[in-house]
Parts: sequence; structure tokens; C-alpha cells
Amino acid sequence: MTILTKKLPEEKVKKIDEIAEKMQTSKTIGIVDMKGIPAGEMHNLRNKLRENMHIEVVKKSIIKFAIEKCKEKLKGIEELKEKLEGMPAIILSQLDPFKISKLFSQNKAPAFAKPGQIAPEDIVISAGPTPFAPGPMLSELKSKGLKVKVEAGKIVVQEDSVIVKKGEEISEDVADLLIKLGIKPMEIGLEFSGAWEEGYVFGKDVLVFDVKEYISKLESAANQAFKLSIGLPYPTKQNISLLISKAFNEAKTLAKEKDIFVDALAGEILAKAQAQASELDSYVEEHKPKQETKEEKPEESKDSEGNTQKEGD
Repeated sequence: MTILTKKLPEEKVKKIDEIAEKMQTSKTIGIVDMKGIPAGEMHNLRNKLRENMHIEVVKKSIIKFAIEKCKEKLKGIEELKEKLEGMPAIILSQLDPFKISKLFSQNKAPAFAKPGQIAPEDIVISAGPTPFAPGPMLSELKSKGLKVKVEAGKIVVQEDSVIVKKGEEISEDVADLLIKLGIKPMEIGLEFSGAWEEGYVFGKDVLVFDVKEYISKLESAANQAFKLSIGLPYPTKQNISLLISKAFNEAKTLAKEKDIFVDALAGEILAKAQAQASELDSYVEEHKPKQETKEEKPEESKDSEGNTQKEGD
């Protein structure tokens, strides 16, 4: 029993020792804030992630004692104490922090909105029937700008309507309406407050990211790099075919401009010459002089006495 733990209850000392032992055999040690995650959803998350990590939900003080106990064997681990915020839990895994963060992102669950939260996307109330009978709800829906009518004793939304735009704050009355309609526009799940790996502590700003946005940025960066390599030009495995094709076409254009005969232009030159010859033949045929025709004279014949007679006399 150490100086740090000798005054603690035996049960807590055992828990600290247990966590410290697991920390020393883990590749990644992370801290997550569980504030705002319902117990039922937390239970589901732990079940989904169990194969890839161990999630230990304990008090801040126990995590601090466990970190303190490992500081001599795990370089830089003390910095992780600064990441303890809200209702922390400790993550122990053989995966690297970024793979764990990706798993967190892939295992988020839909949730109802709370007043004051910011809409991550446009919140839409779709057209269709609602579970509400005509009454106060009719006025409430109209007050939010929705086009509604009554059909078969139920309120029906006539067309899709954006009730909160992306980036706007969700008001209390809108949050209440979304709950009544069963619309869950938010996502809840685990996010790193910080994580330790091989002597380094990574912050939330590095570890928490949107996978789709990350992929989109990578694609954009790759596209810009490709355009730059073409413009320089800088040959790479990805652009060499295009660069060769571009150089070939530019060489052909230069050869045409300078009347330089090359094999690659032989077919074009012959075709051009043939077209010009055909045009010349057509011009000559069109402009050659026409031959004059002489008037035919009537045939002459002689009579029995030798006198000349014209045909028709």
C-alpha cells in the first residue's frame, strides 16, 4: 500500500490497483466524458465496443490515483489528469487512439434535442400524418410555420418544413415539439477528452473528428495536389499518363504551327492535302471555260441536172 492509497478504503485501493495494472498493459489509455449519456445508451455502447476496448466507469479520484501509480512506468501519463472533465470514464485498449475515435463516431445513437443545443444539420418535419387529433396542437404546429390540415380526425403536415436551420440554436418550445413528434435530430456517443499513447497525450481537438468530413477533406486535398502536379509539371505514378498525353498533344500543335513533318502528323497532313486537292479539282471544274457550239446548216443536195438544192426546197 502506497502513501497515496494507505488512507483509502480497501475496496478503493483494490480498484486503483486493478485499473493501474490494466493501464500498464494497454496501448492506449483514454478519457471520455459521459455527461449527458443516458444509462441505457451507455450500456448499449459498452456492449458494442467491448471487443475493442475496456470502459471503466469510476470516480475522478480513482482515475487520478491510478495515473499517479503508473507515472514512473508510463512516460507522460500525468498529463492525462488534465483531461478529466464532466463525468469521466477511462478507456483501455490495444487499438490506437484514432481507430478508437473512429469507432466512437460509427457507434453514435440518435437522441432528442435539448434547449440551447445547436442543430448539426437542418431539422426537418416531414410531410405526413401526425398522431395528434385536432386541438391545441393544430395552433402550435401552425405557429412554427408548418402547413397543416385535418384528415380522418388527425392533423396532417402538408409539406416538408425546415423548423431549425443548421447552426441555429434549438429553442425550448421547438425541442418540446420535436419530442412530441418523436424526432431525434441529435447524436449521442463517446468522445475523447484526451488519450495517451506511447508517451504522448493527444487532445480532443486532434482526436474528435467527423469521418465523412475527414474523407471529404482528404479527397479535396488529393484533387488539389493532382492539379498542382499537372501544372508544375511534376511526374508521379498517378499523373504520368496524363502528362505524356499532354506533352504529345502540345508537340503535335507545335509541329503544325512550324510546318515540321513528323510521323505522328503524316496521316493528318495527307488527309489535309487530299482535302485541298479535292477542293482544287472542284474549283477548276467550276471555273473552266465553256466551248461554243456552231449553228447547224441545212444539208444541201443536188437535183438531176446538177443544181444545188437546200433541204426543204
